[in-house]
This record gives sequence, C-alpha cells and structure tokens, in this order.
Amino acid sequence: MKAMILNKICSIEKNMAPLEFKNLPDPVPGKKEILVKIPACGVCHTELDEIEGRALPPRLPVVPGHQVVGVVCGFNASQ
Repeated sequence: MKAMILNKICSIEKNMAPLEFKNLPDPVPGKKEILVKIPACGVCHTELDEIEGRALPPRLPVVPGHQVVGVVCGFNASQ
C-alpha cells in the first residue's frame, strides 16, 4: 500500500514537506473487521493541527487523512 507518513511533529513554516512517501505492507483485517481500498483521501485542517502539534495524533508514525472514499474489498467474519 502506498502512503504518506507523518514521523514527527514539526512546523510547516520550517518544513514544507513533513510527510514521507512509503510503500507499506497491505493491511490484513482482524476479527470482525473489513478491508477498504482507498483510491482517494482528503487531508483537512485537522491533519495540519496534528503535524504542527496543536492536536496530537494518536501515535507516531501515523498515516494522516480521515476523509476517504473507498470500496470494501475484504473482510474477516471470524469471532
């Protein structure tokens, strides 16, 4: 999976390219989870707040973006 990764909190004024492009392993759905293929993802002001530390991301590194368009392409129905 291709993704842009935020590895550390920084100032956008000092670092205009805070995200790093990476190829990550394809995720595998856990119990009672679905797998969604995301062809498009929007990044909003919330992600800018996370990058600059005004709103802390849940963990680092993180793949920013929560405004997604996707198609369910797999699931794990086991309990």
